[in-house]
Amino acid sequence: MRIKTKLSLGVGLLFVLVIVLAIIGATQINKLSKDTSNILIANYNTLDYSRQMLIALDENITQPASVQKFTDNLHLQQKNVTEAGEKLLTDKLAEDFGKLLQDHSNNAAMINVRKDLTDIMLLNMQAIQRKSSVAEDTADKATFWIAVAGTLCFLIAFTLLVNLPSAIAGPIAELTTKIKDISEKKYNKRIHLQGSTEFVELSDAFNSMASKLEEYEGSSLYELLFEKKRIETIINNMHDPVIGLDEKRNILFANEEAVKITGLKAGDLVGKPAVEVAVQNDLIRYLIRDLDQQPEAKTQPM
Repeated sequence: MRIKTKLSLGVGLLFVLVIVLAIIGATQINKLSKDTSNILIANYNTLDYSRQMLIALDENITQPASVQKFTDNLHLQQKNVTEAGEKLLTDKLAEDFGKLLQDHSNNAAMINVRKDLTDIMLLNMQAIQRKSSVAEDTADKATFWIAVAGTLCFLIAFTLLVNLPSAIAGPIAELTTKIKDISEKKYNKRIHLQGSTEFVELSDAFNSMASKLEEYEGSSLYELLFEKKRIETIINNMHDPVIGLDEKRNILFANEEAVKITGLKAGDLVGKPAVEVAVQNDLIRYLIRDLDQQPEAKTQPM
């Protein structure tokens, strides 16, 4: 798998986890809000209607205003039936209230009306308690699922945090170590990287380079170059000026003493025909003239 793909998957997975956690949290909070709303609206209204009817009874049910107040709240209650058995109690309340209106002195009817109101209030208070328990359960479930989702998100994110950087930094550190080994001429070192395609290709290229360097080190060319470098070092350490020519009288090398006495730079000597340099330098011209007297000489130092 390529590094770009790993990074895309890791970041994408974290993005998905954030969305999932947000959805779970919003869903559970919405459920809790609905349960709480159910408690506050329907049952609270019933309790309020019942309280208003009791107040109307206490004021004076024989007065038209009290009768109207009771009747209005009774109609509201009849439209607000939400609990099992509440409709039966509400219908009984309406029936008993009708009897009370027919005979205001009917104490039995008054007692029945008050009892009906008390039963309706008790029923709704029990419903509030029950729904409160449901809301608490919903809150507990919301806390549980959010905690589970948060824990999973943390574990996955922590796994990515630990593994993803090491999957990239590990091979790079190994490659750096091997390059240092190569710089120290340890050409037998190899890299064996696994995982992403880029690192596999990189390790193959590195191993191929190290193999070529190892072959080169052991070849005769390396030995020749090493010997040439050794000879050049010896010549440069000589206190006498030395200039080497090939059979065509091209300058092959010139040590530091030769460069000093000619007054030229090494770049103006090495690789140049001696005849060409002699045109501009009296010492070289003198040496060339001396060589002209030895036509049999080929590659030789001056």
